Amino acid sequence: MIMHQAIAAHFGLGPTDLKCLDLARHEHELTAGRLAELTGLSTSAVTALLDRLERGGFVERHRDAADRRKVLVRSTGRHEAALNEIFGRVATAFGAVADDYDDEQLDLITGFVLKLNETAKDFVATLVRDLSD
Repeated sequence: MIMHQAIAAHFGLGPTDLKCLDLARHEHELTAGRLAELTGLSTSAVTALLDRLERGGFVERHRDAADRRKVLVRSTGRHEAALNEIFGRVATAFGAVADDYDDEQLDLITGFVLKLNETAKDFVATLVRDLSD
């Protein structure tokens, strides 16, 4: 969290804005609804977030040519080189840590992290269901 907050601050963003920008950079058919689904944010929070990113020149919204009711969110690429440079440095640093482990250890760690992610998703789904009852 601290790392993402520092990177976000470098671009004048909050950490949630940075994560959503990252989704817009990698998903070509991203809609506000899909962004809400992926992040767990309310649609009004996503609208406010996209307004901030659009004002900052990070994203643009376009009507889908096939379905004019659908609005697609796309990265403008304005800060692409700087983002790639920073995340490249992160990948290099993380890769250096991974070099300390053999393939068997990395497989074990990967399996553990994947199970934690699935457990977290299940917990969130249960919590959301319980809160809506």
